[in-house]
Formats: sequence, C-alpha cells, structure tokens
Amino acid sequence: MSVTVTGDKEMLAYLARLDKSVDAKSRKAVRDGAGIFKDRLVDNTPVYPGKDHSGKTPLAKHVVTGNLRTATGEVEQNVGYDKEKGYIAHFPNSGTSKQDPQHFIEDTQTEVTDTIIAKFIEDLQL
Repeated sequence: MSVTVTGDKEMLAYLARLDKSVDAKSRKAVRDGAGIFKDRLVDNTPVYPGKDHSGKTPLAKHVVTGNLRTATGEVEQNVGYDKEKGYIAHFPNSGTSKQDPQHFIEDTQTEVTDTIIAKFIEDLQL
C-alpha cells in the first residue's frame, strides 16, 4: 500500500484513519480466533457415555466465549466453560485419583494455534 502525504494535517488525518482501521481489525481477529478455539474445544471436550453425575447437560454444551475486552490496552476474549458446569472441567482435564488426565484443553490450544495465527494474519492485513 502506497500513500502520499503532503502536509502535517493530512498526515495526522491519515494516521487517525489507520489507527481506527487497526483497532477494528484487531477486534475482528480476536473474535474470529476465539470462535475457532471455542468450536474446536466443543469438539474435543469428552462426553461421558453414561449418566452424568451432575444431572446437567454434557460439559461440551457449556463452552462459552466472554465479552471482548480492551481495558488493559490489549484486545482479549476469554473462552472456557460457563459458571453452571465450568468447575467440573478440571476433573477430566487434569485427572483424579480414579481417572487419568485427558488434557483436552491443552491439546485444543496446541491443535488450533497455527489456524488462529493464520486467521489473525488474514484479518490484520492493512
């Protein structure tokens, strides 16, 4: 992209437009990345074949994305499990005395990293 700037005011106006464009694109990139991770986490979350002891729907149906946040100056969006059943996720993921760890959360992070980075690059093109 080539831009010709002839004066101070024109340069400042161009920088302001560029700043808004980058902000919007970074928000889109984070939303898209969170969506990719959420979809894959739903697929990778194990579903117990028997009756669930909590009496609630399977853990995979409780994967949620949080609101987009920019308060720290960084754009971020949490992906995880909701409050209704989220506290249970660490048992199958980390294991218990009666259950081996499955590490599905960490495996999902590793699995989608390249896909999310590729999506970030695509979304952040100026």
